[in-house]
Amino acid sequence: MNLNHRDIQTITGLLDNSPYDELRLENADFSLYLKRTAEGWIQQHQTLKAAVAAAAPVTAQKASEAAATEAGLIDIRAPMIGTFYRAPQPGAANFVEIGSQLEPNSIIAIIEVMKLMSSIPALCSGTVREILVQDAQLVEKGQLLMRVKPGSA
Repeated sequence: MNLNHRDIQTITGLLDNSPYDELRLENADFSLYLKRTAEGWIQQHQTLKAAVAAAAPVTAQKASEAAATEAGLIDIRAPMIGTFYRAPQPGAANFVEIGSQLEPNSIIAIIEVMKLMSSIPALCSGTVREILVQDAQLVEKGQLLMRVKPGSA
């Protein structure tokens, strides 16, 4: 099962007219979780293949990315295009800082696409070593967001 952005917008439109505040769809290689908040819908969506690709170091074209991979750092990349937010709302504490400990389900940021807020999970364990994107910056799918040192500090 693979959903695109339009499919998810259709689902949230149906949920807007329902009494439900949460929806979770899962099978062996797909997961979608939607939750209604005061700001709108928060989404977590991944396919098994996308989760594996996002957690694995990507072969780098730049020397700095190659050095980070050689140093054993894991690259966390944007799973979609949108506006990157480090905190759940303006004025709130950031989800993570350099030195923060992560678990695979730790939320590291939110990416907004057309007023749909998508929570971005770390998908790996470790310590945040670099944050490469500014708050409220537009990011491209596959853009490097953070680097994580696997294991504990």
